[in-house]
Amino acid sequence: MDMHRVFCGSADSYSDAALLTSLWGTLLPSGTGKEEQCYVCFIAKGEVGDTPLELEIGDTTSRLIILLEEAATATLHVHLDPQKADALHFTEIFIRTGATLHLLFFQNSASSSLTVKQRSSLDSDARLHVQNISLGSGTLTHTLLSDINGARSESTVDWLFYSRNTEKQRIDARNAFHAREGRGEITMKGVAEGEAHSVCTGMIDIDPGGGGTDTYLTEDVLMLDKTAKVDAIPGLEIKTNDVKASHSATVSKVTSEDLFYFAARGIATKEAREMYVLGFLGDLTQRILDVAKREVVMGEIERKYRN
Repeated sequence: MDMHRVFCGSADSYSDAALLTSLWGTLLPSGTGKEEQCYVCFIAKGEVGDTPLELEIGDTTSRLIILLEEAATATLHVHLDPQKADALHFTEIFIRTGATLHLLFFQNSASSSLTVKQRSSLDSDARLHVQNISLGSGTLTHTLLSDINGARSESTVDWLFYSRNTEKQRIDARNAFHAREGRGEITMKGVAEGEAHSVCTGMIDIDPGGGGTDTYLTEDVLMLDKTAKVDAIPGLEIKTNDVKASHSATVSKVTSEDLFYFAARGIATKEAREMYVLGFLGDLTQRILDVAKREVVMGEIERKYRN
């Protein structure tokens, strides 16, 4: 592909500085005073990506700007893995009319404290599918806001998270429909183990101009231990009629009776607990189209449990 039509990499190597300047911070201003390492994914008008684009980000403070011009299509795999404490990452996503983006955002950072902020803006007939995988950090704060600004556009979010030991996760996903006939769903699924604390917040917001929208939100969390703490908070804010919108939240617990059932069939407690984790989270990983990436994610979930 022509580098000028498809680019994925460090902003230092990106040729169109004016375009970059016009986008930087328009969805997520920094306000931190910290120097950011910036990355760019640019897909030109009508360009169709044949293979997934890969991006590794390990900087303490970083920003990713994604722009798909009209009728472009791309799949982007991002691995976020900063190692230092108080790491910060921004992702700004711009999807123009008729464009489609599949984004797999995988985070298993060893950083003791990580903040991730994602925001997208969709024009008419645009499609966005974000798959967030949150497996790392001692304390994680991760927010995602998708603004569906154009008619007939779709924002779908799959979010898988796993906290254990004394980890703390606060994740927040929001689809805001500002135009007619929007589509999309939010599916959040996670496990809390040990003395971990997970706060899972989902919101669907439909403005007065969002008539004809059809959307829903699902939160499903498994408490592997009674010492774990989970807050699953779904919400709807609907400001117009003629919409279909619903939400649900479920918190399940693994009981001693459940483990006894496995023990009676010769399955040790540790193995049974692992089966619970892999089975519960594995369901959502099936939506990852790239088989190799799906196996990587499942391998990291298994590694986290065993370590």
